[in-house]
Amino acid sequence: VDAGCHEEDATARGLRNYVSPAAMVERAGVRPADVGTVLVSHLHWDHWTGHRLFPAAEFWIQQDEVAFWTGPVARFDVYRQLANAAALGELVRLSYGGRVRLVAGERPVLPGLRVHWVGGHTAGLQIVSVETAKGTVVLTSDASHFYRNVERRQPTQIITSLPQMLAAFETIQALAGASGLIVPGHDPEVASRFVAVEPGIIRLA
Repeated sequence: VDAGCHEEDATARGLRNYVSPAAMVERAGVRPADVGTVLVSHLHWDHWTGHRLFPAAEFWIQQDEVAFWTGPVARFDVYRQLANAAALGELVRLSYGGRVRLVAGERPVLPGLRVHWVGGHTAGLQIVSVETAKGTVVLTSDASHFYRNVERRQPTQIITSLPQMLAAFETIQALAGASGLIVPGHDPEVASRFVAVEPGIIRLA
């Protein structure tokens, strides 16, 4: 889920303690070149600019997300600062090469694995649900940056639609059900709620 950011963006934006998403995937036992599918939650720079690190992947993106970032509103600074225009431009090349799959709403990816449009943080943000023996794990990405967002219904500051973000919190908890297996996009508390295999690698189920 997500391509992360490239080292160039991390350096340009002053991101400290950067580790390449490709290096993390390798530490988990998968060669980046063997990654066949990346489910892109949204197209902010920290979730998309690392697409170059996965040269064989097909990228699943909500069509509302692509429409927003290629539309007339994204050029304003309040949104433009959250993206990398060159990386967004790569969508055309990747699409022409058959490596972008635009989806709408809820879609199955594999048995037990689905993407769900929720919007809110961005126009086409999608979350991912995974059925496991312990229950349904919900990977929220930035639909809920931290546990406090979904648990306290506390919206974040970066949004395209507040009503959609609030509805997304409801969707997240409905999908997780009684298991409560929710993984926010930026919360270090994930490491204490789940099992840390090694630094940066968490076993979710």
